[in-house]
Amino acid sequence: MDTSLDIKFAERSEAIVTQFGFKDLKSFVKNQALLMLMARIEKYEAENKRFEAKYHMPFKAFQAKIEGLENEEVFTKEDDYLDWRFAKEALDRLGKQKRELEYA
Repeated sequence: MDTSLDIKFAERSEAIVTQFGFKDLKSFVKNQALLMLMARIEKYEAENKRFEAKYHMPFKAFQAKIEGLENEEVFTKEDDYLDWRFAKEALDRLGKQKRELEYA
């Protein structure tokens, strides 16, 4: 699969994206990627807030509570913990990608 842009495509695309106020194709791609990252960040921030409201505590406190359970199986809380941890990890990863892209 060829992932490079050919000259014809770049010329045609650049003429179109400049009509939308972008200085070139690179700034358009960067802007769109940032918008997509921000949408995902908002999704995981909402999930994080939902869990904080549900359990009335931040993730670290909930994590300590779950890890402190001995010989208890609370499947719903364990499932929530995994989902919440995934959301927090995604937020960290996406935040890093956003910062990298902003300075690219």
